[in-house]
Amino acid sequence: MKTLRGLLRMAAAATMVMGIALGTTLLAWVPIEIRGIPVSAWCFSLGVRPLMRALGIRFVCDDPQRVIEHHGFIFPNHISFFDTLVMSYLLPTRFLSKAEVRKYPLIGRIATATGTIFLDRSDKSQRANVRRTIAAKIRDKQYPPLVIFPEGTRNPEDTLLPFRYGVFEIAIDSGAPYLLCAIHYEDTEAMTWHSRDESLMTTIRRIVEQDTSRVWLIPLAEIQPKPDDDPIQLAAEAREVVGNALNRIRVEGLDPQWLNRN
Repeated sequence: MKTLRGLLRMAAAATMVMGIALGTTLLAWVPIEIRGIPVSAWCFSLGVRPLMRALGIRFVCDDPQRVIEHHGFIFPNHISFFDTLVMSYLLPTRFLSKAEVRKYPLIGRIATATGTIFLDRSDKSQRANVRRTIAAKIRDKQYPPLVIFPEGTRNPEDTLLPFRYGVFEIAIDSGAPYLLCAIHYEDTEAMTWHSRDESLMTTIRRIVEQDTSRVWLIPLAEIQPKPDDDPIQLAAEAREVVGNALNRIRVEGLDPQWLNRN
């Protein structure tokens, strides 16, 4: 039964991905914006919703307006390659991504068409210039928000990696506020890419064969950085906020509505 369900979900998801990629790529040539966001980005965001349902993932956010109305950066934790879909569910967000993603089949085309900012990490001597460039981009246009995963990579464990302070240097330099968010999967074991030795298809097969499960996007603190802030301290404080939220979910259960009242 699980195998049949997985095959049906895989077929439906593959069809949707092809449609989303085609629509997003073609609309990238259309110079029309809705609420200051290109129609190509809206195509991807609206396509994410049926795609996640087809995969058996139900999205939950108890305070969506805090995400939809935010201008600046969004800093969530990063445990699955599906996090990008989660962050695009409510509105078309932009992402900061490594330069190699631009060359990925389908994904690279979608990323380019939706306004992803690509970061070349090969030349460490240019990192300061890259950070200044990103800060200038966000000063010029704070909406839609720019999503950056401060851990820098997916974490194969159900814990938080250290938050990289360079992300917070960018926020300080730009003067733009950042919204901390927690992403929590009900079935973390299935959703996590446990090892780089595990193929992407193996991970997707495990996900589509599972029962329907939920993923929460939980908006937390919104921080307005000041020019004299210490980026290392901001990174540590942000990690503590997100970590405390995730720990409280594990202890108190899977219905984290209390987070939006505290």
